[in-house]
Amino acid sequence: MRVQIAVFDGFDEIDVFGPFEALAAGGAEVELAAAHGAGVITSQRGVSLNVGLALLDPGKPRPDGVIVPGGGWLNRAERGAWAEAQNGVIARALTNAELQVDWIASVCTGGMILAHAGLLREHRATTNRSCFSEFEPLVGEVVDDRVVDDGRVITAGALTSGLDLGLHLIRRFCGEDAAELAAATLEYPPYVA
Repeated sequence: MRVQIAVFDGFDEIDVFGPFEALAAGGAEVELAAAHGAGVITSQRGVSLNVGLALLDPGKPRPDGVIVPGGGWLNRAERGAWAEAQNGVIARALTNAELQVDWIASVCTGGMILAHAGLLREHRATTNRSCFSEFEPLVGEVVDDRVVDDGRVITAGALTSGLDLGLHLIRRFCGEDAAELAAATLEYPPYVA
């Protein structure tokens, strides 16, 4: 399984590296992909990454799925998920890719980016609980759970649920044995959606 995790200035570190670690432990090929093109990306807490891959670069093999992290939504930060929902770059990329990837997922307020892109209109989904009231009009049904799998769209609640998302994706696409091995490698109790 090949997965791209979108990164953008202001992303929340655990939203990216939680699922990254779980997916990698399960044998998935995981790539960080810069939403605004390859280059240096700085997280909400100042961690800089030199990301050499652009999100859904047409010159590269398509991933099976894309994960969108959150960060900076609740405080309406100038850089982060709130800014990404406003500028629409990720929304356009995912809307164009919707028929080209097998699934799209989010962690925490990354779900707000998917919702603002119109990708959750007909789906059961979750996000950070502090966003439920503004999430509700944009989704089919708000579900208060750590991971909500609604077919092609999989969403995870706040922060540490990214680990659960990664393990869920390994379980769904690679099997129970791979998920158990990944959880054991991480020394993390498995979550079953």
